[in-house]
Amino acid sequence: MAMIPPPNAMDFSFSLADAVDIPVRVRSDGVLAKWDRRKAPKAVLPWPAAGKLPADGEYLVTTTWRQLLTAATSAGRDLAPWLRKTPAFAVNELIARVSPLQAYLSLKDVEAPAEAAGRRLFVNAIYRHGTERSAHAAFGYHLGMTMAQWLTVGMAGLPATVHLEACGIPELADPTKKLPDLYGNHAVEALPWLIEAKARKALGAGDMRDGQWQLDQATAEIAVPHRQVLCGTVLPESGRWEDDHLVMMVHTALVGPSSGGGIHSLPDPPSGGGAPPLNESPDELLRVARDQLLVFRALAFGAVQDLRVVPLAETGAEWDGPLGREGRLRPLEGDVATRELREMVLGGIPLEWAREQQGSRVREFVVGRIPGIGLHLGLSRGLYAACARLHQAQAEVPADEPLFPADPFLTRRGEDEEREEMTREARRTFYEREEERLVTATREMTRAYAAEEVPAGFLRATRYAVERPEDRGGLLESRTAETYVAIEPTDPVLADRR
Repeated sequence: MAMIPPPNAMDFSFSLADAVDIPVRVRSDGVLAKWDRRKAPKAVLPWPAAGKLPADGEYLVTTTWRQLLTAATSAGRDLAPWLRKTPAFAVNELIARVSPLQAYLSLKDVEAPAEAAGRRLFVNAIYRHGTERSAHAAFGYHLGMTMAQWLTVGMAGLPATVHLEACGIPELADPTKKLPDLYGNHAVEALPWLIEAKARKALGAGDMRDGQWQLDQATAEIAVPHRQVLCGTVLPESGRWEDDHLVMMVHTALVGPSSGGGIHSLPDPPSGGGAPPLNESPDELLRVARDQLLVFRALAFGAVQDLRVVPLAETGAEWDGPLGREGRLRPLEGDVATRELREMVLGGIPLEWAREQQGSRVREFVVGRIPGIGLHLGLSRGLYAACARLHQAQAEVPADEPLFPADPFLTRRGEDEEREEMTREARRTFYEREEERLVTATREMTRAYAAEEVPAGFLRATRYAVERPEDRGGLLESRTAETYVAIEPTDPVLADRR
């Protein structure tokens, strides 16, 4: 989720109100040593470019809090088998993914190079003194997944990730094997990525070795070249709360086909660079719609607030292709065309006239506020229409006992093992049945995306909102070619710095 500054504004990302620095060490030499806490804060190299992992080194990556929260919304299991029948719970899932970060993290000013933000992430007193060990472990898992999503998607060029259990490769969904967390197809390298996320207090070589072993287990099943990416997020050890901030250790390796691998092919990675528009690439449209289906269900069915349609200026050609559709957030503070559009409309010029005067196409985004976390999420009208068609196709998949078990025998003890086995069986059943409907669904999604045609009953937002950020108290907005994200200045992590 790399920052994309406007032309001639080299310090743009560093002046954003929610900018934050994250030290990241990248290694590819196989050495899983802990990053010495006395050296980690001294990382000063800027992250060189979006779209790939950089050479080995210690980097100070400047990002934004809104980008980290966006990563959190995407870091979770696929709930399609259940949400297709109970879609209003998509709001609950988004709250569950974002609220732990707001609850346990804080921003503090630190010394930094002039071109950096000078703020880093620390754990707060609630995490330190108000939570039990089990809560620490749960937060570590969630934070690790969020940071791995942030690092790989956008910062390192993945368009999106999926949980390995949902990647469509049977050999990598075996519940008896301890495999890595995530899978993705890299847009530039044209290689599959296997990703394992680790996070905990004083995370070190032992934890990283466990993660590497999980990656190696999956590698043994793959008979094609791929990349391993091990993402370790280090929380401070007890007694160092005030001194140590979050850092990341990334270990990566390019791996050739294994001699005994059982998989002869993997899903084709998307092409890099100037990929065709989504309506001309049905498979890519399906992938993007899957990735944003949770947001769609929240907007279409959930208890979201302030539903509205937000017109934004069209993005340029640099936003074509996989990297511009979801991963690379663009802060609207630097979107001159959108600012001009808003000023014209607020000055009394009708929106249709403003479109003509501006000389560029205006895209409409369906936007809503997720209650309790102050996160505003939106989808372009075309993507929203495509997601509606995908939801309809999934809703037609029959639901029976494997998906929604009613027999008390199946849930008599409520043990984790029972629940996990039921979950895996439900996923297998659902994906098999969904596959039968995807050819027709993808064709309908393509038509709906091109025509921006939303089926009746799926669009509750009718109010057009053309407003300045300050009209909403200083809303911090950002977007990609197909998605919209904004946070409020009252976000707990930002507010405790005022």
